[in-house]
Amino acid sequence: MANVANNSIAATYGGANLNEIFYEPVFRSEDLMRNYRVIPNVKHKMNVYTAASLTKIVESYSGCSATSGATQFNIDDKVITAGRCRVALEQCTDEFFGTFIEESYRSGADVMNIEGTQLADAIVNRAVKGIAQDVVRLAWGGDVAGAVAGYTAFDGWMELMKAEPVTEVTFASITAPTAAEALTMLRTIYDGAPAALQQVAPADKKMFVTPKVFNAYLANLEGTGADLAVVNQVDGMRRVMFRGVEVVPMYEWDTILTDTNPDVFQTAAGANNTQGMCYCAVDNLIIGSDVTDPEGSFKVFYDDLEEKMFFRGYFKLGVQYLYSSLVQWGLGA
Repeated sequence: MANVANNSIAATYGGANLNEIFYEPVFRSEDLMRNYRVIPNVKHKMNVYTAASLTKIVESYSGCSATSGATQFNIDDKVITAGRCRVALEQCTDEFFGTFIEESYRSGADVMNIEGTQLADAIVNRAVKGIAQDVVRLAWGGDVAGAVAGYTAFDGWMELMKAEPVTEVTFASITAPTAAEALTMLRTIYDGAPAALQQVAPADKKMFVTPKVFNAYLANLEGTGADLAVVNQVDGMRRVMFRGVEVVPMYEWDTILTDTNPDVFQTAAGANNTQGMCYCAVDNLIIGSDVTDPEGSFKVFYDDLEEKMFFRGYFKLGVQYLYSSLVQWGLGA
């Protein structure tokens, strides 16, 4: 296996070096615990049971009768299948021999052990951020039967929901939605959502959108008196709202749509789309795992025999959704 950190240092000047590594920012769209329902202790498969609504059971009384009403409701089940996930990285010290990083290495018999060094800290930092980003990417874009490497651990929500109805909104340019088009999309999907989803409290729903739709929607708010009503600071984080529902930009969706062509993002005409949104109740989206925090489920150790530091992470992860009546997809077409 190759080193996880490669030497791409081009400096040849023999003077002083700043003893610090600057990390490229790694962003993820949202907090798992805040935007989804997380079910712990899923080892491989877990059955989730749902009970449909029961309505029209109140009747007029016309006299004593032993006859009961005929209205029924179904108790159904769905299965969360947690894929077995693994993170396996390694690093040999000789990759950075002859660079300023070697100055931070240990001495003597421990010279090959980079635990506690600046290089080891950089590897752990990048690995933890990468796991966090991958969890969201797989939760939405996973496809067991797909042909794209890095997406076959388990089926994500896009694959599981591919048979759900999709509302299409006309965009003049699919690569550059305008402010008016973004606002029209949010209004159309909101107004056309199933009645059950309409009745969910705004605080318990999310509008997950592609980044360009999100940015175009922001253009409707800038410089207007509506700013304070729809953009709020909550716990130090900016929240953008539409009719009381938080709008969440899904940066991982761009990666998914570049790597794969999810069926749910295909228009009625069969074209692959790159702009869309998912309007959904938070509790309708389930993440199942055998750990509470995949980002922290790893260990770092040094092996004297192989003279390498190893990074290993293991966890189970899978997703599911409960009700079709609590989700509505939309595409720009």
